[in-house]
Amino acid sequence: MKNSAVLSVLGAGILWGLIGLFVHILAGKGFDPLQITTLRVTAAMILTALIVGRRDVGQFAIRPRDSWMFFGNGVVGLVFFNYCYFNAIAGGSLAIAALLLYTAPAFVMLMSVALFHEKLTKEKAVALIMTFIGCGCITGAFAGNLFVSRQTLLYGLASGFGYALYSIFGKPATQKYSPVTVSLWCFIFAAAFTLPFSGLADKLDLFADWQVWGGILGISLISCVLPNVLYMNGLQKLEAGHAAILATVEPVVAAIVSFLFLGEAFSLQKLLGIVLILAAVPVLSRTANKK
Repeated sequence: MKNSAVLSVLGAGILWGLIGLFVHILAGKGFDPLQITTLRVTAAMILTALIVGRRDVGQFAIRPRDSWMFFGNGVVGLVFFNYCYFNAIAGGSLAIAALLLYTAPAFVMLMSVALFHEKLTKEKAVALIMTFIGCGCITGAFAGNLFVSRQTLLYGLASGFGYALYSIFGKPATQKYSPVTVSLWCFIFAAAFTLPFSGLADKLDLFADWQVWGGILGISLISCVLPNVLYMNGLQKLEAGHAAILATVEPVVAAIVSFLFLGEAFSLQKLLGIVLILAAVPVLSRTANKK
C-alpha cells in the first residue's frame, strides 16, 4: 500500500468531516435534507465538469455498458445513503444515526470478501472493531438510552449499507477510469436523479443570500469534489475494505468541528473514540506492508 494512497483517503475523510459546517449554514437558511443533497451533487457536477473541460475533455468519455457503475456510485452510493441517514436522524437521534451509518466498513469488508476476493484478516477484524467502538464513543451512543424504533434502526442500517456501496461500485470504476471521470459521472447520475424531486424551484428567493452561495461552494467543492477525487485516487491502489476504514477519520473531524464551531460538548469519551479510530489506521498500514 503506497503512502500516497493512504494520505488520499485520509484527506478525503477529513474534508468529508467538514460537511456539518456547510449543512448547518444551508439548513439554517431553509433548505431541507433532499434539497441540500441536490445542491451538493449538482454544484459538484458543474465544478467537476469545468475542471475536466479545462484539463482533458477526453475524460468525459465512458462506455455505455459501464453506466451501471456510475449509477450505483451516484444514486445508490450518494443519494440513497443520504436519504436513509436523514430519516434515521429524524426518527431517533444524531448519535444513533451516526453510529449506524458507520457500520459501513463492516458491509464493505463483507462485500469485498464476496465480490473482490479480499482476505478478512485478523488485523482487519481488529481495526474494524476499534473503528466501530471509536465511532460509538464519538457519537455518544454508548452513554445513554439506545432504544430506537424498528423503522429508525432499518433506516440507519440502510444508510450504512448505502455508504458501503459507494466503495463497492467505485472500486471497479476506478480500475477503468480516472478518479476525476468516476467522480464526474457519479455526480451526473446523482444530480439527474435528485433534481426532479428536490423542489428547489420553490426556494429561488433564498439564492439571493451570499451565505447560501458560500454554503453551496463549501458543501460541493470542499466536502464533495475534492474528497471524491482523493478517495477514488486512493481506491485505485487500496483494497476497498482498507479504504473504508481509513475514511472513518471523518467522524473524528466531525466531532472536532462540532466542538469548535457548533458548540457541542467534547468529552473524554469522544477523545477515546478519536484515539481508537486513529489507532486503527497504522494497524491496517502494517498489514498492507506485510503483504
